[in-house]
Amino acid sequence: MFEHIVLGAIQGITEWIPISSKACVIAAKVHFFHSKDNLNELINYALLLHLGTFFAAVIYFYKDISQILKSAFQSQDDGTGARKILVFLFLTTCLTALGQLIVTKVSALTYAAPHAKTALTSVIAALLIVAGFLQLKSTSNGRRQAADVKPVDGIILGLVQAMTTLPGLSRAGTTIAALVFRNFDKDQALKLSFLMSLPVILLGNIVKNHAAILSWGPQWAGVLAAFVVGILSISAIMNFARKINFGVFLIFIGSILAIAVLSRALD
Repeated sequence: MFEHIVLGAIQGITEWIPISSKACVIAAKVHFFHSKDNLNELINYALLLHLGTFFAAVIYFYKDISQILKSAFQSQDDGTGARKILVFLFLTTCLTALGQLIVTKVSALTYAAPHAKTALTSVIAALLIVAGFLQLKSTSNGRRQAADVKPVDGIILGLVQAMTTLPGLSRAGTTIAALVFRNFDKDQALKLSFLMSLPVILLGNIVKNHAAILSWGPQWAGVLAAFVVGILSISAIMNFARKINFGVFLIFIGSILAIAVLSRALD
């Protein structure tokens, strides 16, 4: 029970910050609690804990989600942009699913060509750092609002989100970076990033963890811990985001990836 609560708390904190929550949960489970589960079981367990932060995000963004769901039954946009966001979420979910199939194939190929993953991560890190410096030099922050999303944004962000299934990449950090690069206001980038994770987390758990969802066990203590910690931490992260320059944020994410690449090269 204690193990699940600790791992749930880790998920609740790391889901909203620019590091991979999945990697953190798996690392803690293996190194601190000496789990003997195979990689697939570890990934599925980390995904199950995401249900806790899923419900935390649902509560935090309840008004936005209500508007988006209502727009599905309206013949035209009501002026809030909810219908545009619905289309955006539909596209990101579909492209994430399609892109993940491609990423899975690419990941399999990296076992035969281990330097391919390093090269890909290096390119991503370089792009994020360059984007960060461009943002620092910019005289204004992003101006686009969530209601301004276009289909092309859904396509781009869906593929970006699919890419974050690669080991070690932060879904939140990478998608927020991409949204900022698309000139979205930083508050709006955070909101859209969290919203676009919801259908993917829900569908992923239905497909991969349906047996665990339908059974009662100690893993639900972890889900509950992720929910409680998540609902507390998401508010703090949103408040903190209003005070930072996102150019620094992009450089930080890119630097983390660059350090990861360097550490692999030195091993």
